[in-house]
Amino acid sequence: MNITFLGTGLMGLPMAENLIKSGNKLTVYNRTKSKTEPLAKLGAEVCEYAAEAVSKNEVIISMLTDYPAFEDALLSNSKLNLNDKTIIQMSTIAPDESKELQTRLNELGAGYLEAPVLGSIPQVKERTLFVLVGGSKEKFEKFKPIFDQLGDKVYFVGEVGSASSIKLALNQLISTMTAAFSMSHAYLKNANADTEIFMEILRGSALYSPTFDKKLENMDKRDFSNPNFPLKHLLKDVNLMLSEFEKEGVNVSPLKGVQHAIEKGIELGFADDDYSAIYNGINLK
Repeated sequence: MNITFLGTGLMGLPMAENLIKSGNKLTVYNRTKSKTEPLAKLGAEVCEYAAEAVSKNEVIISMLTDYPAFEDALLSNSKLNLNDKTIIQMSTIAPDESKELQTRLNELGAGYLEAPVLGSIPQVKERTLFVLVGGSKEKFEKFKPIFDQLGDKVYFVGEVGSASSIKLALNQLISTMTAAFSMSHAYLKNANADTEIFMEILRGSALYSPTFDKKLENMDKRDFSNPNFPLKHLLKDVNLMLSEFEKEGVNVSPLKGVQHAIEKGIELGFADDDYSAIYNGINLK
């Protein structure tokens, strides 16, 4: 299949690589062109401008950072013909933003699916992402082979907006669980208590989550380089959650504490580090 892929950052690059390795012909665009070089070596066509890349193919996948980036790439150029194209939006945006994209793209003659993914770089490389798809069931069935090339758990969850809602709910757990684990770890470290015994007890209890062990070494060493998902992007998602959850009558007081800790970590210079650097916004010693 001929596919245009927009956004070749930490997640987008290995996703695009998997599509090429699955036999698809890719046209790619990224604002920082150097990030497309590994794809060019695999045979992808690299475009200088998003509009040029979009014009090349009927199927466009977006892993651009957020709604404004998507809007700038696909909707700011009135001369760009989107008629009969299908846009698959795979980054994390708000449900209302996704619905608005569907409306605007449909008015321009384009089809639309939202398909946010759960997982990070290791899961991309192993093709074990969860792919959550919202939109037309007919379009989902048509493009399911693409999703199967990216993840081994593909869910059709209903109309546009539903997949975005589920993704935000899942990311809320990621943020609050990481913050909660950071607090316990920081307290024990600062109190000179045995974190190894703590972990042994935790692993044998119903409180345990595998993500704790995945981030334990980062926190032990206070080394959050080589990110799977940068802290600044977690803040973007948490800000979306706060807005969306409040809109639905959910008390977001606990999440505001997480937001504050992330902002503190970013203030200390860890915006581009792994999201587990929230630890540095919590452990202030």
